[in-house]
Amino acid sequence: MTIISGPNPADLPASAALQPGRRRLRAVGRFVNARVTQLQDGYLQHRPAAVAALAQLRRGVGKPVGAIAELWQLTLEGVPLPPRYGDQATANERAAHTALTLYALHQQSRNEPMHRPGQSIGAAARILAQRSSSAEATRRRFEALGTATTLEEVSHHARGLISQFRALGIPLDYGLFADQLVGLLYPASADRVRLSWGRDFYRPAADEPTTNQTSRAGEAATTEEAQ
Repeated sequence: MTIISGPNPADLPASAALQPGRRRLRAVGRFVNARVTQLQDGYLQHRPAAVAALAQLRRGVGKPVGAIAELWQLTLEGVPLPPRYGDQATANERAAHTALTLYALHQQSRNEPMHRPGQSIGAAARILAQRSSSAEATRRRFEALGTATTLEEVSHHARGLISQFRALGIPLDYGLFADQLVGLLYPASADRVRLSWGRDFYRPAADEPTTNQTSRAGEAATTEEAQ
């Protein structure tokens, strides 16, 4: 599906969500943040329902919204909708589905939280570049994410980065990520999202954890069998 041709004020992220520092979340970001936090808490406490929910969500990675019936409640119930919408999935529904399924992939077999409010995908990719064997390869993959023109392409490139984040225990703010996915769908805000990603990749925040701190926090992983 190509970029949506016109802005929908109900779906667009607030400009405040794209400013340096801690971003204010829009409605879909708040929804994703709440749902991921709930799932994450349950998963880290080894609650069977949360473990099963994340296993279900992983089966939805790369799949269209609504394609898997067992995910309807997890990815559709409670998603904020615009006043008017048709038969196609809304921008909020598509962003929430993408963020939730990718979070489930990210959290798999990790015993520490992989959702961390305040850590954008640009900041996470910069930490990955610092810690990986090839900073140049990470930079190219991150730039491919930034030049993607459809949500399907964005999801594909993000999945590759997130698999590496998981391997090194690098967390991500999934509420912010969902808001920015919505922003990418509209010409009026897509460039602002890309600018934000580029800034976060090349300009570390003053209060951001150092590479060593992040490395120590990401060493442990569970021995739980992958779902």
